[in-house]
Amino acid sequence: MKNSLLPHYALLLALLIITACHRDPMGTTDPIRFDQLAVGQRSRYIGLEAENYHSGDGSEFTYSDDTLVLEIVGQDAQGFKVAETLHYVDSVSNWHEYDRDSTYLYYLKVADDTLRLTPIGAPYFRSRLFAYHGFSDGLPLANFGDVEVAIKGWKTDLPYCECRKTGFAKDYNLFGENYPLLNVLLDNTSMQVDGPGHTYVYSAEDGVVKFSQYSWWTSTGYGWDLLPE
Repeated sequence: MKNSLLPHYALLLALLIITACHRDPMGTTDPIRFDQLAVGQRSRYIGLEAENYHSGDGSEFTYSDDTLVLEIVGQDAQGFKVAETLHYVDSVSNWHEYDRDSTYLYYLKVADDTLRLTPIGAPYFRSRLFAYHGFSDGLPLANFGDVEVAIKGWKTDLPYCECRKTGFAKDYNLFGENYPLLNVLLDNTSMQVDGPGHTYVYSAEDGVVKFSQYSWWTSTGYGWDLLPE
C-alpha cells in the first residue's frame, strides 16, 4: 500500500509502531553529529524500499523491518572509529542480502569543513549508508545555500537528471523530529554510465537524516531514514 493512500491516523499509528519496535532496550544515546564527533554516539535508521524514481512523486515506498546502526566505538589519530551493523527480523531486504551479517568498520574525520571516510582493515571502503561519492569526495558540511528543495517521501522535488545538484531543505519533519536546515546532495553522475544514483540529506549538527540509492535500469531503490532516540 502506498503511503500517500493511508489515512492520517493510520500513518501516525504505523510510525509510532516502527519507532517503538526499534527502541534500544538499553536506553537512548546521542546520535552521531559530524560537527561534534564523540565516542558513544549512535544513529539508527529504518530501511525502506522504493520504486518509480524516474517519474514518481516520492510516495512509492514502504518501510521494512531492517534497522541500520552506526556507532562510534573508538578514537585514535586516524579519526573516530565507526562500527556499522544491520539488524533484521527473519529475512532481509534483497538490497542487503549479500552482506546482511557483515560489520563494516571505518573512520569518520572532519577536515577542511568536509566529512572524510577511511576504511579500517580492508582495501576497499564498504558501507550501506555512505556510497562511493561519500567515500571518495566526502560530504561538505558548509550549508548549501543555492536552491531550496522540498523532500517528498523517498525523493526530493529536484527534476530528474543524470548530474550532481545541491540545495537545502528547511523545517523538514521526520517521525516527529523537526530539522530546521538540511543539506541536500544529489549525485546521479554515475547514471550516465548506467550506474546507481544517490541522494544524501544531512547536516553537520544532525548527521545523515536520509539516504537513498536507486537504479538507472529499474527505477527502483532503497533508503535509510533516521530514527529518533
